[in-house]
Amino acid sequence: MEANIKTPDAVDEKLLGLLERDARRPVMALARAVGLSRSAVQERLARLERDGIIAGYTLMRGGRKAAVSGTRAVLLVGIESRPCDTVIRLFKDWTEIKACYSVAGEFDAILLVDVASPEALGELRNRLAALSGVSTITTAPVLRTLVDRPSV
Repeated sequence: MEANIKTPDAVDEKLLGLLERDARRPVMALARAVGLSRSAVQERLARLERDGIIAGYTLMRGGRKAAVSGTRAVLLVGIESRPCDTVIRLFKDWTEIKACYSVAGEFDAILLVDVASPEALGELRNRLAALSGVSTITTAPVLRTLVDRPSV
């Protein structure tokens, strides 16, 4: 079945880039932007979805509204036990954690978190610190978002 999966070409990449910036862009607008017919773009989108290149469409909260109503932070987490995945599995599904990256270097995981307030950030940090295997947490509250592009 994988033999039928087509590598995205330049037009597919342009469509993906347009959708990354605005997933609600109408198909006709996409078609105009890439110089194809509406039906050709619909076929490409269906193929990209079927092949798993487009995994889904999601809602993203607006920057200013989200910033006013909440606190975003990056947590750098050190894990003393190996494999790290054993500990990460304990917290990876917490709803406050928007992204979790396993990394090499001084820290073992980087978490991007969104919480309601600085107090909620402290509570999340305490819950994380209480987990067996977590050795260090460095918290960096986000002061201002300069670039925030969704990824595929």
